[in-house]
Amino acid sequence: MLNFAQPSPQAINVPVRSVPLVLKTAEHLMQKGQYRMALAGLLPVLQEGSLDPSVLDKAASCYFQLGDSQTAISLLEMLTQMRPDIVAAWGKLAAMKQTVGDKQGAIEGYRKVLKGDPNSVYGLSALNRLEPFKSNSQKVARLRKLSKSKKLSNIERSVVFNTLGQCEQTANRTNSAFKFFSKAKAAQKAEFLPDELDALVDGQTECFHRSATLKTDHEGPRVVFVVGMPRSGTTLVENILSRHSIVGTVGESRALSQTLQVVRQHVKDTQRGAESWDWFGKLTELEISIFRQHYFELISQNATVNHDVIVDKMPRNSFHLGLAHVLMPDAKFVFMSRHPLDVGLSNFSTSLDVGNEFSCRLEWIGRMTQVIYRSIEDYKEKLPDQLRIQSYEGLVTNPEAQIKALLEHAELPWQDDCLSPQDAVGAIRTASVDQAREKINTRALGKWQAYQEQLQPLVEALGGPNWIEAWREQDQIAATR
Repeated sequence: MLNFAQPSPQAINVPVRSVPLVLKTAEHLMQKGQYRMALAGLLPVLQEGSLDPSVLDKAASCYFQLGDSQTAISLLEMLTQMRPDIVAAWGKLAAMKQTVGDKQGAIEGYRKVLKGDPNSVYGLSALNRLEPFKSNSQKVARLRKLSKSKKLSNIERSVVFNTLGQCEQTANRTNSAFKFFSKAKAAQKAEFLPDELDALVDGQTECFHRSATLKTDHEGPRVVFVVGMPRSGTTLVENILSRHSIVGTVGESRALSQTLQVVRQHVKDTQRGAESWDWFGKLTELEISIFRQHYFELISQNATVNHDVIVDKMPRNSFHLGLAHVLMPDAKFVFMSRHPLDVGLSNFSTSLDVGNEFSCRLEWIGRMTQVIYRSIEDYKEKLPDQLRIQSYEGLVTNPEAQIKALLEHAELPWQDDCLSPQDAVGAIRTASVDQAREKINTRALGKWQAYQEQLQPLVEALGGPNWIEAWREQDQIAATR
């Protein structure tokens, strides 16, 4: 039997209850993102020797979310050996192995999924990413048949179309690939409200300014926030920094945006304003301390934060650097600058999680790109020493010099391990998981050129060739710093 580690001191004396009640409670806690508490309830059942499949499955999910990938994988291996007929368990095991860099283990797991369910949309999609299908293969024929099925959900249909697009892209049939990518995005029936983001940045430019009175001697680790457009290289920078011996990462955490929601509600409840930026300049030192502690409690719920420096990598935190500065005046910020057409193509051709609805139309991608850059230009003017614009092209073409500058910005001494981000320890849970396990390379540069004609709506939404040329000039400057 595995030696299950206690997630916290509070878990030691949890009374053992009936398995159905334990499972129901655990599921409720997991839906709220409280994995540590959910695991505390599951552990006594596991320690009694229970091999209930649902208990093993939920405990594995909790361990994985808490950063203990090995225990999570071990539990799922136990489950699949005991019940090889549970297709979902094979899929979850394969996905976990993929996040920790076990490519062959992931391939074997996805093959098990398709053996049990040949029409598994997610199994076909995941396996194609690891070993691309030939255009005349039975699996591609199966995908084409699934694309015509009326039984699929919108999300499943989107995944099927996207996978067919990836297959066509592998075969260098760009016109056909782009048509499938377009169908995939249309199937999601997403909504995006760029005017709300514009209003948010309007408030930022009008209200936010750097404060010279904030205290920097707060409790807790120093934080480096890595932000940018999704698919701009934020995971690469996260892996570079987390290879440093005194740096840990909390991955893509929503802690900062969740803290901002609490701050705004508190200011509204205390009748100090109800607009997005009404909190700025109205918090007492005690309130700042309380909200800072709230942020650290949120990131510690599902991650270990016992390092001197923590990386918080969430692309859309680009809009929330003002709050991060107020709560942690010693925080550093890194904004990833990658060619907007490469970023746009990558967003449009990738199946992304909820929260990235802007990626469903080229026009929306253009609007999102513009508003993020407008926010960052304002922050760069007001927080010049804390915010580094990191050129993606500069990083992958001249890695040693750029990584040295990146570490200096983060106030970290040089360590050779940072040159090997592909060896980062722990699970990578973003859409770029496979690329992140590769050595730094230039293969992602200029992919947009094969789709130049199809990307014209994005070019127009960005402001035309002049906007892109102005971006290029600024990026070239950033690449020399």
